[in-house]
Formats: sequence, structure tokens, C-alpha cells
Amino acid sequence: MQIIKIGKIYQKSFQPIEFIIIIMMNTYVNNPQTHPIIRVAVAVIRYHDEFLLAMRHQHQHQGGKLEFVGGKIEQGESAESALIREVGEEIGLQLKTDQLVRFGVIAHDYTDKSVELHIYQAHLNESEYQEFRHRTHGCESQALHWLSLDELLASGERLPAANLRILDWLGLCDTLIISHGLTHFGTQDDFERYYIDNLPSHAYFYLRPQTDVMTTRQLYQAIRTHRPDIRLMIKDDVYCAYRDEWDGDVMVKLSAQTLANITHRITQGMDISADLPSDLPIMVGVHDANEVMMANLLARHVRIIAAMVSPVLPTQSHPTAPVLGWQRFSELAGQLSMPAIALGGINPSDVVTAKAYGAVAISGIRGML
Repeated sequence: MQIIKIGKIYQKSFQPIEFIIIIMMNTYVNNPQTHPIIRVAVAVIRYHDEFLLAMRHQHQHQGGKLEFVGGKIEQGESAESALIREVGEEIGLQLKTDQLVRFGVIAHDYTDKSVELHIYQAHLNESEYQEFRHRTHGCESQALHWLSLDELLASGERLPAANLRILDWLGLCDTLIISHGLTHFGTQDDFERYYIDNLPSHAYFYLRPQTDVMTTRQLYQAIRTHRPDIRLMIKDDVYCAYRDEWDGDVMVKLSAQTLANITHRITQGMDISADLPSDLPIMVGVHDANEVMMANLLARHVRIIAAMVSPVLPTQSHPTAPVLGWQRFSELAGQLSMPAIALGGINPSDVVTAKAYGAVAISGIRGML
């Protein structure tokens, strides 16, 4: 048993109350399932935006589905070692550790089993791609298929349910753009026109105008109408104010207060589905190890597609405030069950550095357009 203090909850008085979460190792918190968890290493094998998947045999669990290559992690085996072994056994590809980039961990319950998937991206070099691009079957006679990123993202129904979160992760852009406050522009029309005209195609955009929820809703509707290609994210209080009026593409950013409160409810065995539907795409903000653990716990229950880790560097608005720095950012990113987005003092030129320290993307307000 592991006992971890993972945060504070905030009552209406906003007085923090520290709470303890007891996590049974290798089990879910409040998981009604009684069968053991199967730990699996999974390789997202790619060459640029081409991905290699296998077809499960009909007699297997989830037979006939496409899947990312991988297999069971044996007792005493690391996820990386298991992945290298399984990929070699299944398709004859001999991966090396330096080709693997940790992507996240997915916990999923089927009716007959529970799985914990340890996901890694495996980047092929040119010679490996040429060797495997025309292979039609693996070492166990399973069919092999190369899919483009667009084809893969449109293939959700062809994959096992536990693999669907990976598609969320692969769909993330290199940059998450955060809006200025409404006062930066002066008028609502100026705000709308600036972002409608300047957001890149298919951008991920966090609409945070720092105004009332009704005005935010109006801004959302205007941008959605004129730029349907944009993936829009709103704050949780805006989502809750108009809970039944959002389309299926809206993403929600949870505040630290909401993250703590929802996590506390989970530990008390309370139902959170009315607050956060399981299919609602969510991002969370984390600033320390306690919030990382809260995010990981919540990810077992809802669809968290990324965590925004901050502040990485000094910001223009808070130049003397304490920051994480890249090394601490990397440590927190490595503890997350979902991809990490670097936030705080970040410029577009930092994307290569951010990825070297474990980020999948960067985020910010200034200089992103």
C-alpha cells in the first residue's frame, strides 16, 4: 500500500483542507472490477506521419481490430524492455531504447479484464521504414497496415477502446495558443476579428478572455461559426454555466480548484459523471508533484488528453515569480500519465527544447501568432 498526500480541497469558503489519498499499488481507486490488471507495453511505431499497426486475430480478445504493436509486461520487466522484446517477437523489428519516447499510461476497464497500457512512440529511421513499408504480415501471421496520421485519426472504430486515448494524443498540435484577455483588444468585435483572421488552420486554441461567462460563450460561438476548423478549449466554469449547449468538439480546461475537488470526490467513492462526462476532452494544469498525482488519478475516470505544466520559465507578467525550469519540468512530465504541454515564459522558438525535455507541445499567449 502507498499513502500519498496529493493536494488540497477548497470549500466555498476557499479555506484549503489537506487530504490523503490511499492508492493500492496496481489497482484502481474505487475500481469495482475484481479481476487483476494486465500491464502492457505499446509501441506507436511511426515514420514521420505514417504509422504501423497490426490486425488482431479473430480468436483474440478484440479480434479483428487494428492495434498498436506491443504485449504483456512480465514480472520484473521494465516497460521499455518488454516493448523491445514484444515488437521483436511480433513483427521482427529490433528497436533500440533511444528510439523510444514515453507518451503516457492508459488505464482501461473492459467487461472481462482491466489493462494498464504503457505507451511509447517508436521513431523509425529511413532504412527501417524501407524494410517494413511493404511487409504485409508479422511473425505471428497477423496482417500489418501502414496508415497516415489522418487515416489513423479517422479509424477510432477500428481500434480497441483502450487505444482510443492514443488518438487524442497524436492529434495534439505542436502549439496550444492561449487568447489575450478581452481588454487587450478593447471591444468584443476586435477580439473576434483578430483570432478569426489570424489563428492557423486547425489550431488548438484556449479561449480565455478573462471576462464573464456569457461574453465568453458569445466569443466561442463567433469563432466556432467562422472557424470550424479550430479546436476550442474553454474554462470549466464557462462549460458548467452552459453544460447542455456545447458541441462535441469543445475541450475543457480544469482549474486547480476543480481538479482537487473532483479528485477528492473520487476518493470518497462519489459519482463524478454529472460533473465531467467520461467522453469530454479535458486538459488539466499542474504545477507540482501533488497535482501530477491528482491528474493521474482523474485520468483513470475521464478523458484527459494533456496536462499543461507550468510555469517553466519567467513570464512577462510575473518575471520574478518562482519557476520550474526545464529539468524540473522534465521530471514532472515523466510522472504524468498523459502528454505534457510546456507553459510559462515559452516562445515559439522553444518547441525543440521543450520536446527534448519531454513535452509534446508548447503553450502561451504572447508571440504565438
